[in-house]
Amino acid sequence: MKLLKTMTIGLLMGASQLVMAEDHSAVALEHAHAAVEHGKLGHAPILVEHAEAALEHALKAMESAEGEEKAHLEAAIKVLEYSIEHGKMDHADIATPPAEEAVEHIQKSTQAKGSAAAGEIAIEAPKETPKSSSGKWPVTGYKKINQ
Repeated sequence: MKLLKTMTIGLLMGASQLVMAEDHSAVALEHAHAAVEHGKLGHAPILVEHAEAALEHALKAMESAEGEEKAHLEAAIKVLEYSIEHGKMDHADIATPPAEEAVEHIQKSTQAKGSAAAGEIAIEAPKETPKSSSGKWPVTGYKKINQ
């Protein structure tokens, strides 16, 4: 009976580590996105806050990463450090591109893992609706007159 309990606890702990790693990747991605958005607005101090949070979570996700996932997380960590360095110098324009690159690497790391932790959802662009000749409103549900 003790053996069964021990095995169950071991399995649950292993599964929880996998879930936590996915959570760290997802949180790292959210913060990296926020760093990019603030960088584009010229908010270097806020970019630094989010890039540091993304770095912290990427490092935690790295603990259980392997293979291609690990390589992408390593690359994300490297560019986040560069982004933080320039953000601290109040160079939002220089700190933003590395943060964008970090977003790409974190997304690729979650794809390499075969995970949906990145929260990527394919959003289809809305289909263009025909416009009236004046171009002021979409034309739908009209009938052709004089056929």
